[in-house]
Amino acid sequence: MFKSLIYGWAALCVLLLAPWATWCATADDDIPVAPISAVEFRGWTNAYRLRNEVAEMVIVPEIGRLVHWGYVGETNLFRLDSALSKDAADVDEPGIWNNFGGDWIWPVAQSHWPLFQDGDWPPSRLLDGRPWTGRAWRSADGSQYALMTQTYGEPLHIKVTRTIRLDRTNAMASIRQRIERTGPSDIPVTLWNISQIRDAEWVVIPVDEDSAFFGGFKSMKFEEPGPEHIQWCGDTIVYDAQLGGEHKICSDSERHWIAAMRGGTVLFERVKERNAVGAGYPDGGCRIEMYAHRGLGYAEIETLSEERVLEPGETLENALVMRLFRVSPDLDSCALSDAIQIRIGEMEKPKPEPEEEEEEEEEDREDGVAQLRQERR
Repeated sequence: MFKSLIYGWAALCVLLLAPWATWCATADDDIPVAPISAVEFRGWTNAYRLRNEVAEMVIVPEIGRLVHWGYVGETNLFRLDSALSKDAADVDEPGIWNNFGGDWIWPVAQSHWPLFQDGDWPPSRLLDGRPWTGRAWRSADGSQYALMTQTYGEPLHIKVTRTIRLDRTNAMASIRQRIERTGPSDIPVTLWNISQIRDAEWVVIPVDEDSAFFGGFKSMKFEEPGPEHIQWCGDTIVYDAQLGGEHKICSDSERHWIAAMRGGTVLFERVKERNAVGAGYPDGGCRIEMYAHRGLGYAEIETLSEERVLEPGETLENALVMRLFRVSPDLDSCALSDAIQIRIGEMEKPKPEPEEEEEEEEEDREDGVAQLRQERR
């Protein structure tokens, strides 16, 4: 079972763009060699902690969520509702949804929820609230993995898996997401991934010149964001999540990434689809969505796959890359957008002016002298 998962993972890694290919290990290197034991986390006893020298994450299969993601020794970038515990997960009351926070997936777009529940909000227990199965392991090359699995019965008839891999050395994780149809159903499915960011300050969204939406994005629900909320920065828009209001917007950008920043830490997410067939995207063509509610103290960055009606035995898959990196917390909106695009290879770093170049060379020389002195000691 483990080998089949890893070989499938290697095939998916081949599809990732060059900037992300460095952490895609070969199948032979990634053969599991040791299980990772479950730990206790806020009352849940079957949590799994994945950790390298710079970053750590915690996965709780019982609520189907990645609940912690951040630099080692620093605060959680995700919102996690401290008022909700294991006991809340056991409550099954119609019309009640436990908004735990964290990162999770819904396999059906919200517009189709009325096909199997009363209305399009809140999600029923069929969609969210039932325990997932999970396990974790270390591979031969030292990488750490966790696998979560959920089965949805009538009327969806699907099996969903999320295989999470923490990079060996970097603040980077990848999630292979897969939906398999297990029986007949006419309900379309999608890989709708949601990351809930506590106290997000800015959200950066790519927009394309040939977008089907005016200005490259559209407002979906709630109030229309005003000009004070949105800043156009070339081929991106930057949403100011520090202002009041409740907004949901989406983009159809084929670049298929989204990022949020808090306190100088950026969470960047990008999707690469494995078996896309041009079937179209949910909500009128949305590949990326953002929800923000300042009063609730969080923003959500969301990615969506194609939406398809699968036949029994057919699958829908993608790979989600989640990366952390630091920027100056004092950057304005467009400077933040530029910094992100430079880090992901969409923009070249500006060449320094001659005076700045000399200053950088002098700093390099001073650093070199200091290092040499330290080594001699």
